[in-house]
Amino acid sequence: MSRFHIHTFGCQMNEYDSERVAGLLIADGWERTETPEEADLLIINTCSVREKPLQKVFSYAGRFAPEKKKRPLRIFVMGCVAQQLGAEVIERAPAIDGVFGPGQEAQIPAAAAGETFPVVLNNTAALTDRELFPAAYDTLWQGSLSAPVTVMHGCDNHCSYCIVPSVRGGEVSRSAAEILREIAALSARGLREVTLLGQNVNSYRDPDEGLDFTGLLYRVAERTTLDRLRFVTSHPRDFTRPLAEAFARIPALMPYLHLPAQAGSDRILSLMNRGYTAAQYIEKMAMARELCPDISLSGDFIVGFPGETAEEFAATLELIETVRYDTLFAFVYSPRPGTKAAKLAETLSDAEKLERLNRLLAAQKTIMGTTRRRFLGREVRVLVESRSPRGDSVMGRSEHNQIVHVSGADISAVGRIVPVRVTEILENTLRGIAI
Repeated sequence: MSRFHIHTFGCQMNEYDSERVAGLLIADGWERTETPEEADLLIINTCSVREKPLQKVFSYAGRFAPEKKKRPLRIFVMGCVAQQLGAEVIERAPAIDGVFGPGQEAQIPAAAAGETFPVVLNNTAALTDRELFPAAYDTLWQGSLSAPVTVMHGCDNHCSYCIVPSVRGGEVSRSAAEILREIAALSARGLREVTLLGQNVNSYRDPDEGLDFTGLLYRVAERTTLDRLRFVTSHPRDFTRPLAEAFARIPALMPYLHLPAQAGSDRILSLMNRGYTAAQYIEKMAMARELCPDISLSGDFIVGFPGETAEEFAATLELIETVRYDTLFAFVYSPRPGTKAAKLAETLSDAEKLERLNRLLAAQKTIMGTTRRRFLGREVRVLVESRSPRGDSVMGRSEHNQIVHVSGADISAVGRIVPVRVTEILENTLRGIAI
């Protein structure tokens, strides 16, 4: 039996797409291997949101190019880089046999069984379809306790720094009926938790009934057996009070909100085409805390956007201090080809950008030490997912999306939601004792 391996770069959307492709290949008679050296087909799922992941794609593919001289190995590239570069992928790395942009991944099994290479499929026409993958499969997220489910794909926001609309197209929502069908199939295989995915889930609109995203959350909670429900990503401009109220009204909806800010300066936010001011963003976060006082807040930031002054970076630090996140993701700005921001003159060196990034992360580390201290001595409920890498404990995630290492429970706890008394706050995780 032929074997395949998928190596995924990028976001949860890419992880979801990888699992859909894996399901299609297994249904077509392939066997999955976790070891790329054993694979007959190596698939690299790519991200082009920043420059570094793009570079990693060619570095990773280059590692396996010599293998093609020793055995009949095929190397395919899928995802955003495939869409962005198309045939240029093969020009830069001739060892690659196939290129499949978003919306074309369902063609991978047929291409792998063919004899004509290279294959380049990055036509954007498929991105207007509701469903980018066929529903007939039985292997998606087999044995997993938690999984993402895409509710929409593409984006209409056109932030000036972002390449996503170019590589994933405009916003297209899936039907609520198909989303519920997929969740039911996953639940039947033991799934306990789902994260609803979209570039901007707030823009979801059921194409058949007109149901909005808040309505979808209520429907999923009412019509499935899920213990836990999460979602990413929301756009601050579209984050509404009814959506915030859902945290208080839907027991299965976990108290964790990821709301990217990107900057604390109104001028920079305008240059980014984000559609809100820093004050409006802070009001949205305050509203979330008002309606769900114990909610964990998370955000994204871009440091060193073209023209960012020292005062404007200070405004970002001030916003972080005001909101006081539990978790924060920050990145140095890197220009993406074809975006409006790529035409702006860079005013900071790489060293200056990195210095600002380190200052931001240091500030957040101090804040996080305080915000996460509220869990010390508390009881949290942990969905146990696996054995901890070290020691005799197990690990999983709490309601607030914190990784918790649990002593006093063994591997038999995997798959259960265990009450845990938090005894220690570590740098990036919590530690506790099963009650």
